[in-house]
Amino acid sequence: MKNIRKGREPAALTEHRQAGGSFEDPGPWKQELRRALVREQGAICCYCMNRIAVESLRIEHLRPQHEHRGQQLTHRNLLAACPGGQDNPTHEQRDIRHCDVRKGASPLVLDPIAGVEHRVRYGFVEGRVFGADAEAERDLDQVLGLNAPHLRQLRRRVIEGLVARLRKKYSDTKTWSRAALEREIDRWSSRDGQEFRPFCQVAVEFLRKQLPKARS
Repeated sequence: MKNIRKGREPAALTEHRQAGGSFEDPGPWKQELRRALVREQGAICCYCMNRIAVESLRIEHLRPQHEHRGQQLTHRNLLAACPGGQDNPTHEQRDIRHCDVRKGASPLVLDPIAGVEHRVRYGFVEGRVFGADAEAERDLDQVLGLNAPHLRQLRRRVIEGLVARLRKKYSDTKTWSRAALEREIDRWSSRDGQEFRPFCQVAVEFLRKQLPKARS
């Protein structure tokens, strides 16, 4: 998971709320909201960090709607999530559902807007994600299902591609210079145009792990 910095509330959302509208109401306001969420998240899912698109994303309520009816149209409570495995023909299998689809109405302790990166750990060889504490572990693994097999595979591919790039661009070894690692950290921490790279925080944490053994 990656920390999310909320942008300015889209005007259409403000107007819809002030007019007494509900979240279930269709209309142009919702499409503007979808575009705004994609922009502020850099086109990656609020939970797994896979690529999202305006047409297929799910508008996620960080605080469940049934318990927080007053926050249905609160910008701070609205995030953009990926399809969560529903685009997979076997999505009925619970072990491949993830993110908003798996979470449902379950409450989360983790809050990507307040900051989550310090509570998330990664196993780079197996592609797993871990919590730095018991509450974070529960949210990541059980509530959000971020260790679904295909997500683990995608994380592994990111690290494999990153290592291949480092060896080709900087040195065909298992250790790289601090300057090279810092350049890559900056690259993966920044937007490529308007978008973050999918699973960018996995790459950033891998690179930071290499710093202690970096060559000067």
